Amino acid sequence: MKYNLKDLLVDSAIVAVFLGVLALIVGSFPATFSKFLPFLK
Repeated sequence: MKYNLKDLLVDSAIVAVFLGVLALIVGSFPATFSKFLPFLK
């Protein structure tokens, strides 16, 4: 399967949106996040 620049841009956009949402969730709920992942402290 040929992988072209358009596919790369679409994948990058999806990853960027996912990371943005993840950062928002982590930023909004630091207590919950640190409770689930205590090794971050």
